[in-house]
Amino acid sequence: MAIIIGIHNLYLCIPKGHIMRNRSITIKERPGAISSQVQIGQTANTAAAANLFQDYMERKAGNTRARYIQALNGFGIFLNTLGYKNQGMTEPTEWGGITFGLIEAYKRAQLQEGYSISTTNQNTYIIKAFAKLAAQAEIIPAEEIIKIQGIKGYKSSEAAHINEQRTQAGNATRIGSKKEHSTVITREQAKALKAQPTDTLQGKRNALLMALLLDHGARISEVISLKGDDIDILNKTVVFHRTKTNRIDKHYLTADSLQAAKVYFDSVKPAPGKSIWIGINKKGDVSGSFGKLAAQKTVKALGREIGIEISCHDCRHYYATAAHRAGSSSLDIMRAGGWASPAMLSRYIEPDQIQNINIRLE
Repeated sequence: MAIIIGIHNLYLCIPKGHIMRNRSITIKERPGAISSQVQIGQTANTAAAANLFQDYMERKAGNTRARYIQALNGFGIFLNTLGYKNQGMTEPTEWGGITFGLIEAYKRAQLQEGYSISTTNQNTYIIKAFAKLAAQAEIIPAEEIIKIQGIKGYKSSEAAHINEQRTQAGNATRIGSKKEHSTVITREQAKALKAQPTDTLQGKRNALLMALLLDHGARISEVISLKGDDIDILNKTVVFHRTKTNRIDKHYLTADSLQAAKVYFDSVKPAPGKSIWIGINKKGDVSGSFGKLAAQKTVKALGREIGIEISCHDCRHYYATAAHRAGSSSLDIMRAGGWASPAMLSRYIEPDQIQNINIRLE
C-alpha cells in the first residue's frame, strides 16, 4: 500500500499538461522525481525479495511444502555445526554467506551420515532451488549462484558403487523407516488382504481400506481423506482428491471395493463432507478418528498376518504392476493412478522375470 501511495503522490505532482506529452521534460523539470522513483523501486524490490520464499512455497502442495521444509532444516542443522546461526533456512535473509562449497559439502555429508542416494539428490535439488531464489533477492552473489547451479546429483549408475564403498567402510546406505525396495504383492496375497472378516466393524473398515489401496492404486493420503459424498454406492464411483498433483479423479469402484463399501457404509453411514473413517479401540468400540498414521500401521499389521512386510506404497506398486500385466496402456494407468509422467510410473511397475514376454514379432 505504501508503494502505491508513493507512486500516486508522484503522479499527482506532475503538471497535468506534461503527463503524456513528454515524460523526459517532466523529469527534467522535477529532479527530485528521479530519486523518488529509485526509492520506490528499491522499496518494491525489498518487499518482493522478502516474500520470494513464501510465494514459492505457497504454490506447492502441502506434502511438497513439508518435504521442502524438512530439507531446508537439515541444511540449517549442518550449517549450525559449522558455526552459522539460522532458524532453519526458510527465510531469504538466512542465506547470506552461502557458497558453492557449503552446499557441496552438505551433499557429501549426507552420504557419510547414511542418507540414500535418492534422498541426497532430492535435498540437493531443493537447496539449489532456494539458493536461486536467494540470488534473485540479491543475497547470494550472481557469480556464486552460477557455481551453485553447477552442483550435480548422483546418477543411478553411480549409486551401486557409492553404496558398495559405504558398506565396506561400515557406513549405512539408507536412513529412515522407508524401505529401500518395495515388497512385491502377489495376486493371491492381494485377495487375502482384501478378504477381511466382516463380522466386526474393524474388519469391515479394513476390507474397504485394502480394496481402495490395492484395486485403485490411490495414495494413502487420498484414501484417508475420503468423505461421505466421495463414494457413491448407487453409481458405483469413488472420487479421489489428489493434492499432490492438484487433481480430482473419479474411478468406477471395482467389484471388491464396491462390495466392501456397501458392507461398511451399512454399518457406519458416513455423512456428506465428513470422513468415512472411524477409529476403533482394542475392545472393538468406536473411539476417535482414523488418520494416516493409524492406517499405515493397520496395513503393516494386516500384511504381517499373512506373512509379508508391506506398506501402503507397496499396494500402489501392486496396482501399477497388475494393471500393466493385464494389458492396460501406460497412459491409462498413469491417468488412473495419478502419476505425473510415464517415467515416474515406470518406477512402480515390477519388471517381468522374462523380459521379452510381451514382445510380438508377427
